[in-house]
Amino acid sequence: MASEARVLDLPSMKALSHPLRSHLFNELAAHGPATATTLADRVGESTGSTSYHLRQLEKHGFIEEVEGRGNGRERWWRRVPVAVQSGGTDGPQSPAGIAAARLLASGSNEFSEQMIREFIARDQETMSAGWREAADLSVAILRLAPSELRELMDAIHGMIDTFRDRHVLDDTSDPETSRVFVRLAAVPIFDDEQEES
Repeated sequence: MASEARVLDLPSMKALSHPLRSHLFNELAAHGPATATTLADRVGESTGSTSYHLRQLEKHGFIEEVEGRGNGRERWWRRVPVAVQSGGTDGPQSPAGIAAARLLASGSNEFSEQMIREFIARDQETMSAGWREAADLSVAILRLAPSELRELMDAIHGMIDTFRDRHVLDDTSDPETSRVFVRLAAVPIFDDEQEES
């Protein structure tokens, strides 16, 4: 059974909304366990800087050390395998909470765009036919009431949880599997004269 998503409190939202922390968190999500040195090379920062921000992510429960890997000088980190949410009625509704949620959404969108750009830029000729045919970049525009949008997203997240439970994310023993980036974006489209209520 999949873990319930973690709805972030304001201190956690502020911690994750830092651009470098968000970048490190997303790197670990996308590419799996890594050291501060490896991440420093990927994001163009010093090892000291990445080490500090990794410790902050650990303090707020976003990442954890990989037990049994590395040594005293080399610590391996991975993302805690729990979905995080910053929006909805359960999230902080103060101006500071809304600002932190906006920063998180912006960082998440930048990461999503990066994953899509990397897929499009990849040499499609070298990708297996199975992966090439299974990959999907699509858009749907629907007319829904807020309750229907919530119903749709709950169903989609439930389906994702079902598939998440099939494989351990960091298990590379099955050569038929690979990390897969899934992007869900479901937001209302307001006409210029329509009120956002």
